[in-house]
Amino acid sequence: MKVGVTGIFASGKGTVCGMFEELGAIVIDTDILARDVVAPGTGGLQKLVEKFGDDIVSEDGQLNRRYLANVVFKDDQKVQQLNSITHPLILQRAMDIVEENPGCIFMINTPLLFESGFDRFMDSNIVVVAETDQVLDRGVKRDGISREEIQERLKYQISLNEKKKLADYVIDNSGTPENTRKQVEEIWNILNMKSKNR
Repeated sequence: MKVGVTGIFASGKGTVCGMFEELGAIVIDTDILARDVVAPGTGGLQKLVEKFGDDIVSEDGQLNRRYLANVVFKDDQKVQQLNSITHPLILQRAMDIVEENPGCIFMINTPLLFESGFDRFMDSNIVVVAETDQVLDRGVKRDGISREEIQERLKYQISLNEKKKLADYVIDNSGTPENTRKQVEEIWNILNMKSKNR
């Protein structure tokens, strides 16, 4: 069973996925896959260089993600070009992992679940929510970027209200860890029942 897990930037998707993992799920983090598919020597990195130029690669051969983000996230067309290159590669890598582990419940942690169309490949979808100020504060602390940079990136995600409408389950991560865990356990029990009845 494939379950998409999303939310807005720094809403706590990773925390929620970690809780599901403790209960027995296999977590696939598309941020990690996104790095893998554009690692030095990959076709993915070569395609990005062809589209956005040599400057996106650091002296050590790695993709300079901060530089690329600054180039791309100011231009809708460039965002679409970036996504058209990386999203198919990420989805294929995720599906390969699923096929290698039959009979498991997978949590696919992805910020652009609905925007990328990945939701169509999932059996259920979860949206993790938190207060806007919490999200901005967490993002600044976690990633060392400014609130303005976070808000710039959020422009390219569909609104939280829209995501909630598209979700099968919503987890409110604005309270205590215990409250979040209780919601995770309730959904896990439902998913387990569905998985056994398939």
